[in-house]
Amino acid sequence: MMRNAAPEYRWNTSLAAEAFDAAAEYIHPFYLEIQDQILAQLQLPSEVRAVVVDLGGGSGRLIERILTRFPSARAILVDQSEPFLALAERRLQPFGSRATLIKRRLQDDWAADMPDAAQAIVSMSAIHHLDPAEKRALFQRCYNALATGGVFLNGDEIRPESDAEYRDQLEWWVADKNSATERGLIPASFAPVFEAWYDRNVRRFGEPKHSGDDCHETIAAQSAYLRGAGFAEIKIAWQTKLWAVLEGSKPR
Repeated sequence: MMRNAAPEYRWNTSLAAEAFDAAAEYIHPFYLEIQDQILAQLQLPSEVRAVVVDLGGGSGRLIERILTRFPSARAILVDQSEPFLALAERRLQPFGSRATLIKRRLQDDWAADMPDAAQAIVSMSAIHHLDPAEKRALFQRCYNALATGGVFLNGDEIRPESDAEYRDQLEWWVADKNSATERGLIPASFAPVFEAWYDRNVRRFGEPKHSGDDCHETIAAQSAYLRGAGFAEIKIAWQTKLWAVLEGSKPR
């Protein structure tokens, strides 16, 4: 049985999910670039029907690109939001049985629903919502769910060591988002989600964060979590401002 998402989860409203899906590349200034970087790093064996898992895959935009690029691959999208999963179901319908949707939180045992070990696990703009202990547990679950030689690619929000630089980068993001809104690129229905984000991250900057918040951590901290889970060859595949793509592999 799949667990239901918590009712207070911000993406449990269709308006919020649809607004983000419609304007993701304007809300998230490096949305497409991070997807490009994940695709550039992703190498799947052509001789087997490789399994790719997308954690917190939302409306399926990244998985759509992966399945298009790798015609023999199968994909499992894990997300806890019913509105996002409804969008993903429609988007991925042309791929038929190659795409499977699982309604789970990242903290849950989503790996129990996998038919085979994965050759790759990817994630984008999702894992930063987990607190440090949850990140460590998730990275361990990812390591265990990968086939030997498999790769984990996480394109996500990070924070610099300096609080001053961190706040400057948040303010840069606010200005970028406000500019996109003024140009009519972001639907008005996204405003409540942004206002809640602004309150948590800018107005109340420096307050303790809890699971479900934007629990941003440094690259050094997350790399240490990956090493602790057993990953090798950990590297920064790409980085700019508050975003990075971290890669780790499971030794053969």
